[in-house]
Amino acid sequence: MKIDRRFLLRGTFNGALAVMGLPFLDCFLDSKGEALAETGKPIPIRFNTFFFGCGLTSQLWIPKKGGKDWEMTPQLKPLEAYRAKLNVFSGLRVPLDDNANFPHWSGAAAAATGISPTKVNEFDSKTIDQQIADTISHGARFKSVSAAAAGDPKQSLSSLGGANTIPAEASPLALYTRLFGPGFQDPTKGDWKPDPQILIQQSVLSVVADNRKRVMQNLSSSDRARMDQYFTSVREAELQMAAQLQRPEIVAKVTIPGAPGEMVCNNALPNLRAVTPLMARLGALALATDQTRVFNLSISEPTSQIFVPGDPLGYHLTTHDEPIDPVLGYQPKVAKYNFDSMELFAMLLKELDAVSEGDGTVLDHSLVFAFTDQSYARIHAVDGLPIFVAGGASGRMKTGYHIAADNSPVSRVGLTIQKAMGVSVDVWGKGSMEIRQPHTELLA
Repeated sequence: MKIDRRFLLRGTFNGALAVMGLPFLDCFLDSKGEALAETGKPIPIRFNTFFFGCGLTSQLWIPKKGGKDWEMTPQLKPLEAYRAKLNVFSGLRVPLDDNANFPHWSGAAAAATGISPTKVNEFDSKTIDQQIADTISHGARFKSVSAAAAGDPKQSLSSLGGANTIPAEASPLALYTRLFGPGFQDPTKGDWKPDPQILIQQSVLSVVADNRKRVMQNLSSSDRARMDQYFTSVREAELQMAAQLQRPEIVAKVTIPGAPGEMVCNNALPNLRAVTPLMARLGALALATDQTRVFNLSISEPTSQIFVPGDPLGYHLTTHDEPIDPVLGYQPKVAKYNFDSMELFAMLLKELDAVSEGDGTVLDHSLVFAFTDQSYARIHAVDGLPIFVAGGASGRMKTGYHIAADNSPVSRVGLTIQKAMGVSVDVWGKGSMEIRQPHTELLA
């Protein structure tokens, strides 16, 4: 007997028809808890990035053992609750080839693109989140959404390449307004209907698309290239509008909260502790309601200006000015700031893991790529960048491992992530970071 979500219990009593709905049952999902039996569509897979500046302290974060039997180190202690859903990567290198080591930029750009940057503050290709968004975001309302917990829209590591960095939402209220403000319809409510304004805008774009060939015939090659880029953005807008005309199929049980109030958003650690979990919660709700499938969160710029009130130096200057403790063998104040970064990372994982979805959570149906700009900020070293990947990507990624890398380029992690996310790519990176072999031991 076939049972799906539309199945009702029917019966008669004294000639009257009685109809009773069913609760959400496991049989409405596929064998992995991923697909609704009614439609056969899987729960969307999601991608997140988390950026933290100035790295970690090698003596305190790198586990001594590889594989699954690795010990929880002092600086990774905030991530203990998510150990089974976390992969830790150490020993990765960032070969610069013939390019300069741009302080606080080369490592971040290389991790995000697989390419040693040729210019400071510019990416030499699309960042990994945008490459993944090209594959997984069709059907979502927004191709990607970025947020900057420190309140600066320029603190974004998401880019279409070059100087085309995508600005981040710089406060919880701005993020809420983008996601759940004008134009948002709650897909969990029964009164959902398409926005008539979207239909009008979509028809205007169709006219533009119909006349594209005629316009393109009369342009130079350089102008045609610019128009191609323009029409690509138009096409993305059309897809976004088309998504808004379809009611998302939501599995997660969520309630959209009211708008948050104005908050102080800056580099002060107490404010970051208040803002980060709220932005993470809004991001998790956005993923659960299919407003977006790619969410990026940064807690600082690469030259991290995080500070504890009363500290005259702050994080960045401390990495350069604090002497190494002769007994400990490292910089103790820097180590404390490192620990704070991991606590903020744990806040994102907590919010993603708190939203139940199918037989798991939003975190289980996501991958989170956490990266930084330096391995040792005191000397701007980029070899041995701390890299973390959390979440199971709907069963496509094995978790709980420490991968003690064999000095392979950092781009190997990016290729592995894209393979897990279903991106059709066999090679990623450029120059010495060109890589063809992912971490196959992690791919399910």
